[in-house]
Amino acid sequence: MIRVNLLSPEKKDVGGGGETGAFPDEARESKLNIPAIAAAVIITFGSIGYLYFSQTAEIDNKQQTLAERRARKAELDKVLQTLAQLEKTKKNLDKKIEVIEKLKGQQMTTVRMMDELSKAIPESVWLTKLNFSKGTLTLSGKAFTNNLIADFMNNLDSSGYFTEIHLRASKRERKANIEVFDFSIVCQFNEPITKKAV
Repeated sequence: MIRVNLLSPEKKDVGGGGETGAFPDEARESKLNIPAIAAAVIITFGSIGYLYFSQTAEIDNKQQTLAERRARKAELDKVLQTLAQLEKTKKNLDKKIEVIEKLKGQQMTTVRMMDELSKAIPESVWLTKLNFSKGTLTLSGKAFTNNLIADFMNNLDSSGYFTEIHLRASKRERKANIEVFDFSIVCQFNEPITKKAV
């Protein structure tokens, strides 16, 4: 009797038993995906490296900018300190100049005052003490008579430089059989006001 097998012949396991099925095709597909995975890994690491170096460069630039600004600030602080020192020196110089100018004014005033006093003192009257402070003049002296003291006060008044003239004391004394009067006068010394021509 002849038997005919109408079914498709079974695939034999060449390796020694068992069916191979579709494993060779799947293995082939897995091998085809390796380059894509490698490319993705390379791209990923490349992107990470790019970001790292770009961020590092940006940080370096910012640190350099910060260092430059700090150096500039230090220079400006030095300039400000120098300006403050110069301002302090200027104020000290201004004060010294003010004192000098004041002394010059007082010197001129003193010279004028002594000149007017020498003109106002009568003969037989002499001064023993003089004190001038803030426009107030205090005089102490001796004279042979009270009339000479009165003449001295009148001369001060008529000079135009002395005002508010007051006799504070007048005491008679006798020394070596000579009668003298010790006196004290206080007054104000002022520059006369010049009248402007109309």
